[in-house]
Amino acid sequence: MNIEDKLAKPDKTIGQHSNELIEQAKLLYKLGYIKSDDLYSDLLVSCLKHDNGKANSQFQKRITKGGNFQPEQEIPHSILSTFFIDKSECIKPISVYFAVLYHHYNKDSPVTVFKENRELIEKFLAEFGFDTNSYNKMKRNIKKIKALFETELSDEEKQYAVLLKGLLHKCDYSASAGLDCEKVNDFLTDSLNNWKNTRNIHYNELQEFCIKNTDSNLIVTAPTGMGKTEAGLLWCGDNKCFFVLPLKTAINAMYERIKKLCGDNSQEDYKERVALVHSDMKSYYLEDSIISGKNYDFAYAQCSKQLALPITICTPDQIFDFALKYAGYEYKLAVASYSKFIIDEIQMYSPDVLAAIIYAIEMIHTLGGKVAVITATLPPFVRNEIEKILGTDVKTSDFSDKGKLRHNVKVYEKNLQSDDIIKIFDDTICDKVKKYLVVCNSIDIANKRYTEIKNSDINARVNLFHSNFTKNDRKTKENAILAASEKTNESMNIPEIWISTSVVEASLDIDFDILITELSDLFSLFQRFGRVNRKGNKDFSSYNCFVFTEIQGNAHRFVDDAIHSLSKQAILSVDGIISEVLKKELIDEYLSVEKIEKSKYYQEYRKIYKYYKEYVDYLSLKKDGIRSIDRSDAVPIDVYNQNESAIEKALEVLKSDTYSRDDKLKANEEILGFTVSVPKFRIDDYEIKKLKMPYTELPVINSSYDSECGIRFDKEKKTKKQDKSDDNGEPDNFI
Repeated sequence: MNIEDKLAKPDKTIGQHSNELIEQAKLLYKLGYIKSDDLYSDLLVSCLKHDNGKANSQFQKRITKGGNFQPEQEIPHSILSTFFIDKSECIKPISVYFAVLYHHYNKDSPVTVFKENRELIEKFLAEFGFDTNSYNKMKRNIKKIKALFETELSDEEKQYAVLLKGLLHKCDYSASAGLDCEKVNDFLTDSLNNWKNTRNIHYNELQEFCIKNTDSNLIVTAPTGMGKTEAGLLWCGDNKCFFVLPLKTAINAMYERIKKLCGDNSQEDYKERVALVHSDMKSYYLEDSIISGKNYDFAYAQCSKQLALPITICTPDQIFDFALKYAGYEYKLAVASYSKFIIDEIQMYSPDVLAAIIYAIEMIHTLGGKVAVITATLPPFVRNEIEKILGTDVKTSDFSDKGKLRHNVKVYEKNLQSDDIIKIFDDTICDKVKKYLVVCNSIDIANKRYTEIKNSDINARVNLFHSNFTKNDRKTKENAILAASEKTNESMNIPEIWISTSVVEASLDIDFDILITELSDLFSLFQRFGRVNRKGNKDFSSYNCFVFTEIQGNAHRFVDDAIHSLSKQAILSVDGIISEVLKKELIDEYLSVEKIEKSKYYQEYRKIYKYYKEYVDYLSLKKDGIRSIDRSDAVPIDVYNQNESAIEKALEVLKSDTYSRDDKLKANEEILGFTVSVPKFRIDDYEIKKLKMPYTELPVINSSYDSECGIRFDKEKKTKKQDKSDDNGEPDNFI
């Protein structure tokens, strides 16, 4: 039997496909991403043999005539492929067996299938001409493979096997897509120098520090306005880079910024350089293509998704999910092993996400990747955790004393009420003060204050912005708040008041005149301060930040009492101008490691971090991951009724075979534009029907909605009548 001439795909033989993988492996080696000759040698063997099992008669029949995999008649090809591996050709044979055996993982473990299907496996082995003892030999190898799953990543054998499997995935996915697995970064340093020379500026102390320590891990705190973005990119240099930010809006803005820095948009050379990766990536790319009058670039989207471009701007869940060690996590971890990660706004995350990030940093460090935490605000316990992981291989610096004075603070030990907002407005409004930002800790309070102030006789345009709007409405509001921020006071006929939530802390590059905010914790508070007098060019001789310390509304559910209490003590000590140095001193004193260890937040973080450490691989996991996804997109019935014709027409496009991929993508994104992200229990309680889309169903829920205040759940509209103790008719999330 000539294996190479058998089909691997309808239009490609096993030999052709394997050679395509080998070309990708050569590219990785040429770029210096594979640093071990032994690993490279074993990768070539894995690429050559990974699909040989497809030569079996059942697969060949299915690939030519069509049909689905039949488990009673067929064995997964990855299992059969392992029998073609010659130990004498391998440096570490068990790692090669492991990589090939698990390069496809469906719902059934390959080990289980191997054990339960001896007779069928031996039938195919006879077909291939293997001797009768081949099954028993592989059985002994599989016992050794299983031992890998009981080993932690600190073990060198485990590291080798994980990297080999991840690199095999990298080569396989790229070859199957017909794309190079990596694009070279030979432009970033030159782009940054051109940026500097064009503006006739010199790199500042932060940026020089990052250039000097480009070969080290970094922990750096620096105030807004010091050029942290450019500093991080200078640290990265001409290497593969991930820029990790917490919110999609911030990522979109960073993507546009780096696109302009790294290429000529008219020539679209950025498509070889910069990628955007988050859950709404397709929608963003599609809008970009429509604006430019071009077709959607599927190849660019695929390269982005496969992490093939030199610079990727992404959310942590899109890259650091390898901390959960699900089946196939080795792909992203292998990429991480030769990459550099810039992590900003690390104080923004919930305990479970922070635990994943910290553990991911440990995994990256173990396998040779580099990390730079460059942020304006860094909790002491987070610094402590990262320093424990990185040991001596980290450079730290604090540039707080380089920050401009920008903020003058007045603190009130009370709840924030509408009368307070109106009084501050009346006391401060003048020609130089016309843009007001009000930040509430929860959507329920933001909605109440908006309604009350809008219905008052205040002489201002009042707006509301939070996360409980449809994607279409949220995009409109984001554009509007950005436009408001960019207006000069001289051009404004009427002042603007924007009432929002923590969604504005790090997601939008806005600059207002006055901040009126509730206190959650010092980290969030100082982020909110950064939305006012951002460049330090405005007058701050009078108060421009007004802080109300007491918790109200459903914010009690998610604000940590201990951290809030400590933050309150800290901010009550402030009255007047606050420097960046004082901000850091308050955090270090009031939110020290010793004090924060008593909080629920810290205890939850430690519990989840321990979970990640103890469950060492996907065969050992009792469940898929520590954090279940408890939110999903849904269409409110009010939105559906108002847009039924457009939605149904888009569904028809998706179901028809007569439309192009571009048309189908546009139809899919049009429907998603009418969705709101809601907790899954809300869908259980309020679902009316499902919209059938390709590969999924989209729920329509019996909730109230309007473009002014967003979604609302009314008890009397439940389709299931069980009571929820926290169902107060208000939206559920706090941003």
